[in-house]
Amino acid sequence: MKTFSYTLRTSGTMKAALGRGMADLPPRFPELFRQTDGICLVTASDAPPSLRARALALFPEKERPHSYFWLPPAEKAKTLEQAGLLCSFLFEEGFSRDSLLIAAGGGAVTDLAGFAASIYMRGIRWISVPTTFLAQIDAGLGGKTAVNLAGAKNIAGTFHQPALAVCDTAFLDSLPHAELRSGAGELVKYAMIGPAELYRAVKGHLSGTLAGDKAALTACVSACAAYKLKLVAADERDERGVREALNFGHTAGHAFEAMAGGRLPHGEAVARGIRFALIVSRETGILSRADFGRLNALVDALRLKEAPVRRDFRRFLSLVSRDKKARGAANRFVLIAGQGRLSPAEDLDAPLLKKAFEGALK
Repeated sequence: MKTFSYTLRTSGTMKAALGRGMADLPPRFPELFRQTDGICLVTASDAPPSLRARALALFPEKERPHSYFWLPPAEKAKTLEQAGLLCSFLFEEGFSRDSLLIAAGGGAVTDLAGFAASIYMRGIRWISVPTTFLAQIDAGLGGKTAVNLAGAKNIAGTFHQPALAVCDTAFLDSLPHAELRSGAGELVKYAMIGPAELYRAVKGHLSGTLAGDKAALTACVSACAAYKLKLVAADERDERGVREALNFGHTAGHAFEAMAGGRLPHGEAVARGIRFALIVSRETGILSRADFGRLNALVDALRLKEAPVRRDFRRFLSLVSRDKKARGAANRFVLIAGQGRLSPAEDLDAPLLKKAFEGALK
């Protein structure tokens, strides 16, 4: 197990444990548990028994029994109503500001539980335990907590860093390959935005990751999670532009996800959004055709199926204009000039965007 500490500008220090087959973490982080007067484990109602067993291996009950709260599956969990229900449960169970929330699940679980932790009694400590590939390399890290509103993703939210992030790749053993392929959309993103050594690590392990190879998964999770947490530590509240790199592929990806009505997994939507950004970057001339081919080959390696997205370009334009990252512009995208070299762009022309829109959904 690798452990890291990251000094955050506004929240002190966040710790992370990255590895495989971890167990009984409280003795390793005694300061987190010494003064805790209650622990609540939050997970999805459709979580398999193996997930709860693995979570209990990380945080055994011992002399202090846990409370349990079950969320609806997937994005159905990310509502203000569910956040209110969780807060009410904590209050009824007698949880105080010294209590601890442990969120074990995919990105929807960590988003919702982290959000509830940020507003219950004006903020209690929580631990993020992402259990999907996508969540371990991205969604379960970083302290951005949110719920969805009016069909748009992550509109109501807070910055509330977990006291501890735990990425144990043993959780991934039972994942179907379709989920690994979906999560690999975020993996490809890291290869494009990160330093050269991260690009080489992802490229070298990509085929093994898609096949479920345990060593490849652990290598990719450790490398990507460590890189994201460094960016977060440098720009915790997304105020200095450092974290904007993490949005590469996400503006178009979120639009595709919304237009699919829940039938397109987030990671696959991001992969399509990455292809969209690559095409726009090529057509604006900031990305050479040679570099486009090299980077687009990583998206090709995912072997994406046809996206169940209605080809409604007007709807697409409406969604990207309302994206919270647009900052008042008609549209704003993170483009790429080469591996590791990003360039934000605003108010791009509709014909250019339409070409990229059609190319991304082929």
